[in-house]
Amino acid sequence: MGLLTMKLRSGENMAIGKLHNVVVYITCTPQRLHSFTTLTDGLKLRRDNDTRWNSWYKMVEWALRPRVRQAVTIFCAQEPALQEDALTASDWATLVETCKFLEPFYDATVANEGAATSSISDVLETTSVPQLATMMETAWAKLADYYEATEDSPVYSAATVLHPSLKLAYMERTWKDRNDWVERAKARVEQLWRETYKSTTSCPAIRQGIAQEPTTGRPNRYKMWMKEQKATIFNTDDDEYDVYCREPVMMISDPLKWWLESAQRQRFPNLSLMAIDILSIAPMSTETERLFSRAKSSVTDQRGSMSIETLNFLECLRSWDKSAIVFPAEVRLRAAMSFRKSRASYPEFNEWDDWRGRS
Repeated sequence: MGLLTMKLRSGENMAIGKLHNVVVYITCTPQRLHSFTTLTDGLKLRRDNDTRWNSWYKMVEWALRPRVRQAVTIFCAQEPALQEDALTASDWATLVETCKFLEPFYDATVANEGAATSSISDVLETTSVPQLATMMETAWAKLADYYEATEDSPVYSAATVLHPSLKLAYMERTWKDRNDWVERAKARVEQLWRETYKSTTSCPAIRQGIAQEPTTGRPNRYKMWMKEQKATIFNTDDDEYDVYCREPVMMISDPLKWWLESAQRQRFPNLSLMAIDILSIAPMSTETERLFSRAKSSVTDQRGSMSIETLNFLECLRSWDKSAIVFPAEVRLRAAMSFRKSRASYPEFNEWDDWRGRS
């Protein structure tokens, strides 16, 4: 089968390595693939790819489908070259557990591929299947490498803290055995807030909340009591970040939308800017790559002279409209403003108007 396929088993006959070898063998020639599809009524195998996320999960998930699984068993029994890679009942059981283990990662990556953002707050359950022990240890080592990379920037921790449904409580609960991780994350987020976004004055929303109101006639004792209660909760010297962190978590499905609401913009004028800057970052580059790829449909043979600036405006408006960030009226307004700005930057527009007027 060659070094490319044999390296997966490493002398241990791992089930997923066997399945890989079978898939490669069947899809290697049109004749073998045709023989296989006659057993599945046209269904083909899905092959893994080192450059595609979740391709291993898709290969396993597809192979576990009844018709495909039955065809793989029959095909392996008929092919002498696949006797070493024939999947036993134990191998199929291991593949089932492997599929269950990989499914949450598949769901997480697919959920983050689009324009909408999401957070993973569920801890994946581990399994006790002995055959998966080595794979899970290797996966944990790889995840540890990715986690260490997140410490290079405070944005990841800040995105968690600024999610109203997570805040610091999420890290304190998830990393309860690693207090050093929690403290480092807190310090990085506080430093980002203090050095980049925090205003030199105390929170205006808090001051406004306890300010003296003009009174006419007898003072309202209930309002006076409420002011006293607020004064015991909030200190005018507190900044927005401290006030936000003290408040309990709340169930919010879209944190960015929550921070864009006028109530939050007024209460936390500086912190809301920090939250919008961070939470508007796409969790994955998939949507950006899709937008880049769609640009080719705009630059047709008849639009070869389209400028980079015009293409930039067009694709931005397309993305905003699809994401419902702006409404059609706002799109027209922004397009007009951008066009006027372009006319000011490029004198050839005015030269064209002058020539057209003379003609």
